[in-house]
Amino acid sequence: MATFENSKFENTEERLDGNRYINCTFKRCHLIYGGTEVVTLEGCGFHECSWSFTDAAERTINFMVGLYHGTGKGGKELIEKTFENIRRGHLTPNIH
Repeated sequence: MATFENSKFENTEERLDGNRYINCTFKRCHLIYGGTEVVTLEGCGFHECSWSFTDAAERTINFMVGLYHGTGKGGKELIEKTFENIRRGHLTPNIH
């Protein structure tokens, strides 16, 4: 895991997996998260950046899309509850 502190990234592609970013600035970057390792983003700023999810992260999002659209009311409730927990800052959603 690499640690970047007070670094500036501009016009670059950055694979986030496994890295720690503290008070960094990203400007016009393409940020990629694959879900293979934990990423830490503390006090960072993002300006005109694009995001991509690949590998395990992409599969997780596609799974959630399938739950929301393919399993009826229960699937929609599960995904809505997940996003509610995210908005509240819960790291591990407690869904029943």
